Amino acid sequence: MRVREDPTTSFVRGSYRLLILALLESSVMHGYQILKNLEGLTGQKPKISTLYSILKDMERSGLLRSRVEDARRIYQLTERGRQVLDEFRSKLGEGALRILEFIMRPRTLSSNR
Repeated sequence: MRVREDPTTSFVRGSYRLLILALLESSVMHGYQILKNLEGLTGQKPKISTLYSILKDMERSGLLRSRVEDARRIYQLTERGRQVLDEFRSKLGEGALRILEFIMRPRTLSSNR
């Protein structure tokens, strides 16, 4: 029987791809650097298998490319990855901010009517 994820964990896991694109926008990184940055940003450490599965999928989709350097796989953003990130920022960024602001704002029972 599978235990359901709590909403916080689901939200963080759902954000990994966009966070990885944003992390790689300014520099190349190897997997462990990405893992540590994700942990620092979200407060949750992704499973290594989850991270590498996401990285492989993003590479297959043309969002990232990788190369082996000094026995480490180095990831970098592709032009397609940059376009996807820019598109998110321009089309969904404001909406995402409104959603987060709504979630973070405390509500009273009377304000929901």
